[in-house]
Amino acid sequence: MPQPFGGKYRQIQVYVDPVKLQANQLSLMDVVRTVNDSNAILPSGDVRIGPKDFNIYTNAQMPTTEEINRLPLKSVKNGQLLVSDVGQAKDAAAIQTNIVRVDGQHSVYLPILKQGGGGSTIAVVNGVRVAIGRLLDVPKTLVTKVVFDQSVFVKTAIANLGSEGGIGLILTALMILVFLGNIRATVAVMLSIPLSALAAFLALNIGGGSINSMVLGGLALAFSRLIDNSVVVLENIFRHLEMGKSPEQAAEEGGREVALPVLAATFTTAIVFFPVVFLYGVSRFLFVALALSVVLSLFASYVVALTVVPLFCAKFIRNAHNEAAHHLGGDPFQRFVRWFNRGYDRGLMRYDVLVRRSLLRPASVVLGVLGAFLLSLGLYPFMGWHSSLGLIPDSL
Repeated sequence: MPQPFGGKYRQIQVYVDPVKLQANQLSLMDVVRTVNDSNAILPSGDVRIGPKDFNIYTNAQMPTTEEINRLPLKSVKNGQLLVSDVGQAKDAAAIQTNIVRVDGQHSVYLPILKQGGGGSTIAVVNGVRVAIGRLLDVPKTLVTKVVFDQSVFVKTAIANLGSEGGIGLILTALMILVFLGNIRATVAVMLSIPLSALAAFLALNIGGGSINSMVLGGLALAFSRLIDNSVVVLENIFRHLEMGKSPEQAAEEGGREVALPVLAATFTTAIVFFPVVFLYGVSRFLFVALALSVVLSLFASYVVALTVVPLFCAKFIRNAHNEAAHHLGGDPFQRFVRWFNRGYDRGLMRYDVLVRRSLLRPASVVLGVLGAFLLSLGLYPFMGWHSSLGLIPDSL
């Protein structure tokens, strides 16, 4: 229901003289009641024509302002006191209470609000833009322009969601390729994000929810976590494959072994959003949608990790690593995987040596960590923060 701002509403105005009203012992409400009673559409019964019954109305509305001026207010001696005797009716406009200027130009602002019921903001905005381009019988001097478009925020949220999902997929694909050297394993993990997001959308739709900025923000927040469950399951399945088990057996045992730990990890993330149930008012309305999108997508990723990933591994992965990755030769990617695995193994060996030495000298490790902590406190005043408050930076 668009309501214009900055323009004048056409309205029939009756301007009266208070002095004349007082001289004729009338009040302003006497004029109002006379105009209202004489300007109405009244029901007058019905008429049956064939199988239909039609309602009949008597149209007592006055077609012109002259008719209003001739309305009798009261009888005076041998005559009647008319509206024109105390005032005048004009085809004018309502009192203007607002002015709109766009870039300094007098304008009329027409806000268009989307109704409830699950309508798409983007669809409404696109439809309005198409309608603006098809306006007929408008003055040539009329320039139409969209000065505020709320769908920009929705489109930005969708773009952010797509970028977050794309970055997550790309980085995960690179990680799986580098560590496992298997393209099919990469495809198995890349299924986690789209399937989990789709399951969350379906669950929200079944519950009567809609896709809004808070839901998209929640999914963008959870995207970095949706892949973890599948990566853990995939890595354990590969461990069983390296032990010489068949793909079917490795998929079954690998998924079953980590089912409980992965579920515990999923619960530890989802439980963070439990305090949302204690919110009320507008905050509850906003953040419940965000929490639901995160929690539903997390549990969907758990289901995907224990069903889709093992099934994919059992049907499409035949060896734990690329066979050429453990022998000489091969394409450049296989040589890179071998080089990376050798470097990674050397790093693990150095880490084992460092941990062993740390365990043999616990006092030195504790003193070293404590010294680093005290040193960081000594550098604290030079970080641009008030040492007395510890919360407000100097620039503020």
